[in-house]
Formats: sequence, structure tokens, C-alpha cells
Amino acid sequence: MTDRELLSRYLKGDVSAFEALLDRYEKPLLRFASRYRVGNGADRARDIVQEVFLKLLSKAGGLRNQENLSPWLYRVARNMAIDEKRRESRMDKYQRAAAVPEIEPAPVSQAERQEIAQIINRKLHGLPPNQRDVLILKIQEGKSYREISQITGLTTSNIGYLIHHGLKRLSGELRKVGVI
Repeated sequence: MTDRELLSRYLKGDVSAFEALLDRYEKPLLRFASRYRVGNGADRARDIVQEVFLKLLSKAGGLRNQENLSPWLYRVARNMAIDEKRRESRMDKYQRAAAVPEIEPAPVSQAERQEIAQIINRKLHGLPPNQRDVLILKIQEGKSYREISQITGLTTSNIGYLIHHGLKRLSGELRKVGVI
């Protein structure tokens, strides 16, 4: 059943249709929101996704003609995560930098993989926001240029440009620290 059909059924009073939308999009949106590393991680990502679905409930009537809700849902999640990051930054950026999560000791090879993943993630989040966002959507979320365009509001040619230069910059940063 398409998103449009499910939304139409929900607007006619079928609560199970909204539950089907929730089942379809909750996990991918949680994965996406958690990549923004906001607040206390998974809990804040769940809050963001909950807010996205509350917003969907309030805007359902205006969205009933959309065949695919994915771009709208991802755009709302992205905007909420960005807003949250801005709030965190204004509140206390030094306190967040000092907080170190406790990590269980792991085998050397696992520890090295984790360290490399953390370095890549730090370097990715050090990119300009537009480059970072399109790389996350393309590489980690597997979105097409068209879907990224719908989520971010950027043109597909601009997305290609941002991905190209983002990857170039990211690989340069990783070379500097000896990861590649």
C-alpha cells in the first residue's frame, strides 16, 4: 500500500494505517536521526522521530496527496536534528567535548576498527553542513540524488557537486591523520 493510500485511510479514521506508516519509517528515521549525534544519543534520536510523527499527525491533511512521504519525513527529521545541534552548541559546547563515554575493552582489531570509525565520523561531522548532510544521506542512508534533493531542497546538480567536494575534502582529512 502506498503512503498516500495509508494516509488517506488514516484520515478516514483507520488508526492501523498510521501504525503501518510508523512501522515503515520509524527504524530508518531513528538510524538517520542518531547519526546527527544530538543530545544523549539514541534517546534524543527517538525523541526527534517521535516529534516527526507528531508533526505528521498535525500536517496529515495537507500531505494526503503525496505519493511518497519519505522525503518529507527525512527533511523534518533533518531540520529537527540540526535545530537540536544548534541548541546544544549554544548551551555548552565545551561540556559536550569533555564528556567521554565509557567503552568496554575490546580486542585490538575491534578497537582499531572503532577508532578508525570514530575518526571518520569526526572528520565527516567536521565538513560544512551541506556536504556532511548529503554524504550521510547518500552513503549511510543509500538515498538517490532525487531523494536527497527532495529532503534538502537542493538541486541534484548541487548535490553531485557537494558529494564530490565533500568526499575530496574528507579523503584529504583522512590522509592527514593516516587513516588512508
